[in-house]
Amino acid sequence: MNRQMSRRTAALASLAAAVVLFVAVNVVAGNWLANLRVDLTQEGLYTLSPATRTTLAKITEPITLRFYYSPRLGREVPSYGVFADRVRELLQQYAAVAKGKIVLQMLDPEPFSPVEDRAVAFGLQGAPLDQTGTPVYFGLAGTNSTDDEAIIPFFQTDRERFLEYDLTKLIAGLANPHKTVVGLATQLPLEGDLMAAMQGRPLVPYAVLAQMQQLYDVRTLGTDFSTVPRNVDVLVLVHPQKLSDKTLYAIDQFVLKGGRALVFVDPDSETQRLHPSQINPPGTPNDSNLDKLFAAWGLRMVPKMVAADRANAERVNAGTDTNVQAVDYVGWLELKTDSLSRDNPITADLSQINVATPGVLEKLPGAKTTFAPLITTSTDSMEIPADKFQTPDPAALLASFKSDGKKLVIAAQITGPATTAFPDGPPKSNDQSKTAAADKKDAVPPSAPVKIAVKPIDVVAVADTDILDDRFWVQAQNFFGQRVVVPEASNGDFVTDAIDVLAGGTDLIGLRSRGTAVRPFTLVQNIQRAADTRYQASEKGLEDKLKDTEQKLKDLRDKGAHQAGAVDAAQNETIENFRAQLLTTRRQLRQVQLAEREDIDRLQNWVEFFDIALIPILVALAALVIGAVRLRRRQRRAETG
Repeated sequence: MNRQMSRRTAALASLAAAVVLFVAVNVVAGNWLANLRVDLTQEGLYTLSPATRTTLAKITEPITLRFYYSPRLGREVPSYGVFADRVRELLQQYAAVAKGKIVLQMLDPEPFSPVEDRAVAFGLQGAPLDQTGTPVYFGLAGTNSTDDEAIIPFFQTDRERFLEYDLTKLIAGLANPHKTVVGLATQLPLEGDLMAAMQGRPLVPYAVLAQMQQLYDVRTLGTDFSTVPRNVDVLVLVHPQKLSDKTLYAIDQFVLKGGRALVFVDPDSETQRLHPSQINPPGTPNDSNLDKLFAAWGLRMVPKMVAADRANAERVNAGTDTNVQAVDYVGWLELKTDSLSRDNPITADLSQINVATPGVLEKLPGAKTTFAPLITTSTDSMEIPADKFQTPDPAALLASFKSDGKKLVIAAQITGPATTAFPDGPPKSNDQSKTAAADKKDAVPPSAPVKIAVKPIDVVAVADTDILDDRFWVQAQNFFGQRVVVPEASNGDFVTDAIDVLAGGTDLIGLRSRGTAVRPFTLVQNIQRAADTRYQASEKGLEDKLKDTEQKLKDLRDKGAHQAGAVDAAQNETIENFRAQLLTTRRQLRQVQLAEREDIDRLQNWVEFFDIALIPILVALAALVIGAVRLRRRQRRAETG
């Protein structure tokens, strides 16, 4: 009896010890391991990046972050509740890493409360959940010691993968109120479509410009200026067309004096063609170049030629809404990591760049500058005249495609020694002649022209302006009147990375690239492309047969009307032969398409098997093996007594 009681006592004591141990482990884990995470994503999307840690380490004055969240939102929309937990945890990580430089406040903006009034005053977005119209809030407001403000009006679940970037960008702006000054000279409506505004539609800036305005002090210079302001750190020149000599000279002198430039030119600007303006009315040439300055910097853009790429072509519908014909359009390119330089901080961590009818950049023979490619095509590329893309036929372009077997450069960084494009001095103008003839008593003498760069020049040239167009890289959504932009490619990051590198700051570069974790199914794409090639070859054969038959019919008609009966018989025979050939070719096309679909379906079935069934099968097998081993051990123990 006592032995039985002692066993019960020991069991109860063990159970009590287990409970105490369980509670203790949870308390210790909650206090000591709260910030410990295991991030198994390839790009570490749930781990604070070095860029974020660097940004937090550079905070010198306290920053206050006010996180406004209505618990009712999480109760009624659980997905937002889960997202809110992640935002809260990430903000707590920021505060812990900042070591007191970030003051974090968690606030519940109850209806008609002073907290809600303050949230509205900051500009946070309230969203009604039901017909009562009572708004809920899920945003962030940040302030620094000089009363600068920055907000995220409403955290969108669509932008969850960009959460760290959005938070760090907000903090970086508050920690560094003195922003890089960007001088913008553009011939494209980046600030909004004025023609649309005249028709009563809102003036909406391009997403890339909105992103630049969040990070930098962007100042518009126009396209006819005689000097670049001295406080401009980086000059962004977009689609330069017919610039005057005085403007070209101003750019030349700015670069030679140590200024940095980001230049976008284009052999075929689809953005201009689709968005005409008073400066660029419909029908005007839509190409641009900077030949004179490029020559002085040691490069050129191949005139009126487009870099076409079959391997990176975007798939489009070349048919109609009712008769879909999916074709790889070799003029619209989705350039993945293989086409982006891994050795340059501008593109090292970007995942995808989308371009449309881009040009080709080349280094000039004998140039003293260094020409470093940033964005290139694959080797399955060729140069096609730009006029072929004015009214393009994607199927015909693909059918006539013949690869040159070499990579074509779309964007490059040019550095090194350079001389002026104006060796004879500044260009003369009527204004200068009048000034020379006038009284010079109070005139300010112009600065001496710089003929040799005072230090190595640093210019990024991009042979495409459509890289900036929203329709090629973002999806825009309307959220209760607020425009929410979700990137599908890294075009905006490329622009801001280039500006940061040119301006000498690279803290946010590694962070931005984490936002676009594109996961294309390349194997399926390769199967699709190979099948398309077979399909197009058969289609080309069908077209050749059609032309041959038409020529035969024409020859029969030309023989004369005297043998009308013979001609009719020959025509009928030819038509019957063509019909038979047509049916055979169509049957072959169906077989190719069926084989293509079978390959993709087979691959999909294997993927589903590995994703769904493989792990449970392995666990079951492991359980059977362990059970068998245990059973054998018991049998051995029983046999040995």
